[in-house]
Amino acid sequence: MKKALLLFFLACSACVTTAQEGDEMRKDIASLRADLKKETDTATADRQKQADEAAGRAKALQDALDQLSRAARKSGADMGVDLEKAQNDLSAVHGQLEVLQHRLDAMEKAQTDQQKANEAAVAAAAQQKKEAEHPTDKTGIYNLGRSKLEAGQTQRARELFTDFLAKFPKDDLASNSQYWLGETYYAERKWNDAIGELQKVLKEYKGSEKVPDALLKIGMSFQAQNDCGNAILFFEELQQGHRSTDAAKSAKAHIVECKKKK
Repeated sequence: MKKALLLFFLACSACVTTAQEGDEMRKDIASLRADLKKETDTATADRQKQADEAAGRAKALQDALDQLSRAARKSGADMGVDLEKAQNDLSAVHGQLEVLQHRLDAMEKAQTDQQKANEAAVAAAAQQKKEAEHPTDKTGIYNLGRSKLEAGQTQRARELFTDFLAKFPKDDLASNSQYWLGETYYAERKWNDAIGELQKVLKEYKGSEKVPDALLKIGMSFQAQNDCGNAILFFEELQQGHRSTDAAKSAKAHIVECKKKK
């Protein structure tokens, strides 16, 4: 507006005026110029201020963008480090798991082996016990039969001697087993059963060293039943056929006893 007035006054300065009017007009023009310069300076300052403010905002925005970019790059790097660390930790855990699994496998194998060893030991002990209670070899059967008979376990001894005779009827110990089988019945005072088994020694094993003992026990079995007639027949046979044996000496004493009873 002031600029327009100034132009107006300048245009009118060419018009014919009085000296006083000319001075006043020049004052007004000077004042307008001063005001115009002031407004121009103020507008320039405002524009510079706005420009500075815009530049400040732009710089602040750029700084923020740069900071954000740096943060993003740093976060990416940190994430990479963290990821690498996590992968390393995972690898370490896998390694530890493999070690633990190996140890568990070893422990399980050791436990399985120990269990098998225990089972084998139990089976071996059971077999040994079974063999001890009823051995399969001839010497074991015979010796256990004698042991059971001496311990008074006549039924068990009878089973063992019967088993021996069934498995080894031609063995050198067969006659002995037959004799001891008769003894199992004699120990139970089953006289007739004892006589029946002892007579088998006389019939089946005539050359056996147990024949004298069998003759003696047969005679004693008859004597125990107060049948001294038959008892003396076996005692006398023993004395005549096996004079030098201890059984023959015992038979002599039994004959005396039988005759006393008569």
